[in-house]
Amino acid sequence: MSTAFDERLAFGTAIESAITADLSARGLRIAKFGQALLAEDVRDVLKATNSLLRWLPDLVGWRPTKPRLFLIDAKGTMRRATVNHSIELRVLLAARFTMLDTFYICDDYKALPADMVWPATTGGPIARYCCDGCRDAALADPTGRLLPSKCPEHVRRGGRGSGTPYALVPKSACVHLESLFGSVRADKETI
Repeated sequence: MSTAFDERLAFGTAIESAITADLSARGLRIAKFGQALLAEDVRDVLKATNSLLRWLPDLVGWRPTKPRLFLIDAKGTMRRATVNHSIELRVLLAARFTMLDTFYICDDYKALPADMVWPATTGGPIARYCCDGCRDAALADPTGRLLPSKCPEHVRRGGRGSGTPYALVPKSACVHLESLFGSVRADKETI
């Protein structure tokens, strides 16, 4: 019998595969990144820490003609009716930690550059945070150590899911992949 976590994991893996195929068709190279590179026993131990290594994006990409790395955090929307995407606050902090361009690419094939999310940089599109306490902790400490493992408001309300502190970003703030990564290539050659 599968659990809710198993279902989310399978959904996330399918989204990563679809985004990898789409970006590859645009002439980009895409590879696994983050915890996917670690041995299972290392991942198990890492789960018991507050390290931002747990929250590194899923994929790394580059254009062969311009070998500059960027990171991709694949996002799936399990509830289509929502007008927002949920981004974990530790994922936002980990993206800053890497000092690489990071993109949240959603299953609707739209994306949001991580540096556009934070209110301190651009006035950011964050609609709201899970709670004021988690927002304040994320903005006060770039290491993420002040963030609780579960949002206190989530726990208080008896919410579903992991309870990981998050920010909601309007889907309308996302841009089409063409504007960031170019069009799908007509030729099918490998670069």
